[in-house]
Amino acid sequence: MKPDKISFYLAFLIILPVSAWISSCRHNPDLTNMPEICFERDVLPIFANNCAISGCHTGGGDHERFALDTYADIRKTVEPYKPESSESYVAITSSGGEDHMPPGQVLSVDLRTTIRIWIEQGANETTCNP
Repeated sequence: MKPDKISFYLAFLIILPVSAWISSCRHNPDLTNMPEICFERDVLPIFANNCAISGCHTGGGDHERFALDTYADIRKTVEPYKPESSESYVAITSSGGEDHMPPGQVLSVDLRTTIRIWIEQGANETTCNP
């Protein structure tokens, strides 16, 4: 075998398992000691101030199908315990393009993290004291 073919096969045999290992790596945070994220106090204002604004994701707006101004509407876009499978979370963490929301801006890491933890905790409709 030629040296360049040997190098190719060695690289293939090393890179394939390493890339499979990296792609299978998932971060599963321990949320047992974390206070519960309150939907009404912590999550709803994020959607209200960034998504459910006039002409966007409101019940009567252009994107009525994707209204994000009530728990019931937001919950339709969320799979409890699975942020990566939740349409609204994927949209706010998208790196760009048509699917990125909100258009033309990026939510802060704090806001995205709040939504992620809320989903990981079960995406419950909770009402809490301020």
